[in-house]
Amino acid sequence: MAQVVLVRRPRRWDAPFARERLSPDLVACVLSLPVLQEIDPAGFPADLALEDIVANDTRIRQFSRDEVIYSQGSYGTSLFLVLDGSVREVTAARRQKGGRKIWNKPGPPECGALHFSGNDIFGEFEALTRSPRQHTTVSDSADTVLLEIRWPGVRDLRHWSDDFQRRIDTLYRLRGRHNGLRQCAAFNHCDDETLAAIAEQCSFESWGSFDWTHGYQRTLTSDGGPETISAHEPVITAEGDHLDDLLVIRAGSARVSEKLGRGERTLGFLSPGDVFGAHEIAATLQTGESPRAKYNLRAIGYTDVIQIPVGIAGQFMRLAPEQTRAPAHKQSLLDFALDRRFTNGTQAMAIDTTRCVNCDECVRACAATHNNIPRFVRHGPAHDNLMVANACMHCVDPVCLVDCPTDAIHRDVKTGNVVIDEATCIGCASCAGACPYGNIEMREVRNSDGGFHIDQDGSYVLRATKCDLCTGRNGGPACQQACPHDALIRIDFQDIGGLSDWLDRQ
Repeated sequence: MAQVVLVRRPRRWDAPFARERLSPDLVACVLSLPVLQEIDPAGFPADLALEDIVANDTRIRQFSRDEVIYSQGSYGTSLFLVLDGSVREVTAARRQKGGRKIWNKPGPPECGALHFSGNDIFGEFEALTRSPRQHTTVSDSADTVLLEIRWPGVRDLRHWSDDFQRRIDTLYRLRGRHNGLRQCAAFNHCDDETLAAIAEQCSFESWGSFDWTHGYQRTLTSDGGPETISAHEPVITAEGDHLDDLLVIRAGSARVSEKLGRGERTLGFLSPGDVFGAHEIAATLQTGESPRAKYNLRAIGYTDVIQIPVGIAGQFMRLAPEQTRAPAHKQSLLDFALDRRFTNGTQAMAIDTTRCVNCDECVRACAATHNNIPRFVRHGPAHDNLMVANACMHCVDPVCLVDCPTDAIHRDVKTGNVVIDEATCIGCASCAGACPYGNIEMREVRNSDGGFHIDQDGSYVLRATKCDLCTGRNGGPACQQACPHDALIRIDFQDIGGLSDWLDRQ
């Protein structure tokens, strides 16, 4: 019989961000910096002192000239502060007026590159939105020294210091206008100087909340279920409203719908870089009439929007073909996907119930790959012949990361898959409580002999567990490979058309 193992329960700062805590002298030096000097230590609770956050949730890093700090498309939620030297962003080349590219030198193209030097902060967009890095960022001096603050530290500094939150949020909004236009296809013909001029005329608005999961879960349990969720989504623009601005989605996503009887019908959704109102504005440029919105636009979870005045938008934007309405059967699938927030999933487990024979080969394959403990449950919400199993979807916006105190649950830097570092998970269950889909479980920790870990209070020590896409396994997820009836796939729910085609196949 396996023996019980008495252990000390893991704690938040057992594993500091650096190999060791920053020394008291270094902590005092960091807190004397102008950016952090404004933070009032008295505003922090006794068990979460400002000095402890700096000592444990930050690290100091050094880079030589042209050394990459992070690459465009990689993942990370750290915030950076320049202590010494300088940093520049490297982005894809844009065309100047007349078609000439800005970059004429050999080597990597860059344009409109922001430069950061002493006490400048950068990386705020990815830290707040949990999204891929938008630029490659490199050291621009022979010896660049940075203070890197991992996400739990950023979160607590923003929460307990209004001054720090205002500083970060102001940077987020100011830089967001220009960077958001740069990534919008309707303006990709504009040179960087023009984009900067347009950005000066724009406003930046936010709807919803960055940590939207808890409000969403309360709505599900208290107000009639997922079918009523759209009524609780903040209205950005209503059908028939005057359009004073072209709307560019900067972050998050938004539902597009139209009135149908006393309710609404979902037509699609918008993602970062998409625009709303372009065709309505274009149709009235010659007549001088005031454009009106053809559809409703609602925030899904949270949505950040760049608002470009109609006159400026009409002068500079280029239109893409207008999206056609989805067929009726796809509209119902869209409603299901958006109401359940499944469009957040990049690797959702979709099961075709007309092909599935309940053989459980997928479950057995998962268990065999993970020490006889399956990482998913073969049931979940259903729509027609689609069932979405309770398995981690490796979300576009993984809100499970928000409250983790140790950064144990995070995105793999290269793939973006959501992974859990067992060595730093303290079993607090914050990720399990935050997952809107119930796809994270807490399980008892055992040693190699199967003995349970018990703390000094006699309680089981727990650890978060979930689907890891069989990381390191040749052939990909074992569940999909084991299905003998082609009834299971891992799919990006933003490809509603592909999912519909898969379900309709003969």
